[in-house]
Amino acid sequence: MKKRSVERRPVWAMVGMAAAVWTLALPPLEAEEIAGSTASDPQRVVLSLHDQGFAWVSEMRRITPASGLNRLRFNDVPRGLDPASLTLIPLRSDAGLSLREQRFRDDLPSIDTVLHRYLGQPIEVHAGGDVHQGRLLKRFGDEGLLLGTDGTAQLFLQASAIDFIQLPDASARLALQPRLEWLAEVEREGPQSVRLSYRLDGIHWQADYDMIMAPDGQTAYLGVRIGLDNRSQARYEDAQIQLIVTERGQVQAETQRAAQPRATRASGTVSPPLRYAYGATTPSFAETIAGSAGQVTYSLRDRLTLVPGERVHVHFAQVVALPIERFFVYDGVLFDRFQRPRRNDWNYGTESHSVVEAHVQFANERAEGLGVDLPPGRFRLYQQRADGALDWVGEDQVLPISAGEPGHVRLGPARGLRGERERVGYTEITPMRVYEESFQITLENHTEDTAEIRVVEHLYRWHDFEIVRADAEYEQVNEQTIEFRTSLRPGGRRTIHYTVRYSW
Repeated sequence: MKKRSVERRPVWAMVGMAAAVWTLALPPLEAEEIAGSTASDPQRVVLSLHDQGFAWVSEMRRITPASGLNRLRFNDVPRGLDPASLTLIPLRSDAGLSLREQRFRDDLPSIDTVLHRYLGQPIEVHAGGDVHQGRLLKRFGDEGLLLGTDGTAQLFLQASAIDFIQLPDASARLALQPRLEWLAEVEREGPQSVRLSYRLDGIHWQADYDMIMAPDGQTAYLGVRIGLDNRSQARYEDAQIQLIVTERGQVQAETQRAAQPRATRASGTVSPPLRYAYGATTPSFAETIAGSAGQVTYSLRDRLTLVPGERVHVHFAQVVALPIERFFVYDGVLFDRFQRPRRNDWNYGTESHSVVEAHVQFANERAEGLGVDLPPGRFRLYQQRADGALDWVGEDQVLPISAGEPGHVRLGPARGLRGERERVGYTEITPMRVYEESFQITLENHTEDTAEIRVVEHLYRWHDFEIVRADAEYEQVNEQTIEFRTSLRPGGRRTIHYTVRYSW
């Protein structure tokens, strides 16, 4: 193939379009003497994986700068990192490293970025078997400007007429892989260690619990696995993994636990009513605004290598025969979404529902083979038959379970059990001062097994109260909640009455 300079064959003849001609004088480029240093590969990588789908990456690098002004290059960084989150901290307080500017170089994803690196540099344009040489002056969109050796400028108006452009010294001029460049002032030359940190989106984690109840229902196998899904383009070797639980993640898990179908009216979709979750002291909405600051951290025992596009599961805890307890909860109050929570509103809290929920409880104790902090996650319960086959019982989202604390899982409505809550009395003892309210709770067991049912009643009108009458034993489980416990035989029915007096 023969080469032709721009001045011998006008570029416009190649593209079939008129080209403008200028005579330009380019100022000489002044190269500042700056020492260069390339950092080592990442070491001691720590990945803090947040439950919102992003990771905070921390890694150690070794650099060997000269004294004075240095350009520090960090290779082997992921394409998807957030440049605004980058921090570079010397491990020694007396390192004498002062950062002046930071650049994140990643030229390949954009052709315009590639050509922009060659502004003012010689290139070769190949079109129709001809080669045209000159210096690139402009590259924006479809327009290209080439300056010949005689100062004549040729304007390309159609990029589609060009076969390809040859760029010399690409490995030196272009960032063929993502890299960081820091301009830093260094007081003393010599090797030192720095800690590089940044945010990276696309790495997710999920805790999964599998509980298989033995045929007798007294013990169960419990396995806890952590699933790591690397949807980023980054690969991390031998990394320490930390799982971060945030307030937002906890609220989302609680919302999934207590999720109910949205009520609708003619005006459109509205928020679901307030509802107590078992063990909670106040009702909550399904949609809650929460922060994303880390609340709890869980560390995986072994270091891992994460490969882009790969999903890996790591065993976190396992108990072969964990003692369990099955019970049922009837928490019958249901607040109308249009009611105002006024303590002297006679209608407040009189709505109810009939669902009795099934629960499984276990002790997170070292003596039982656990005794470790367990992260929130997805819980699946299975029942093992006498022949070894498994029946799926239910699924739930569990909140964090601290070591030494009991863990319990709500499995949803229990088949064959029913509750009914009715207010049977409301009396104004002293106007605007003292009120009495009476309730009747009826329980029915239409199963073939004896069931222990815990009846939860929230004294939501006011914190100054007194139970003046009750025909069953109860326990005050928190400031404004009492709990009745009763056992129903197959086909059994039981009614509980109580009266509460509020004073304010």
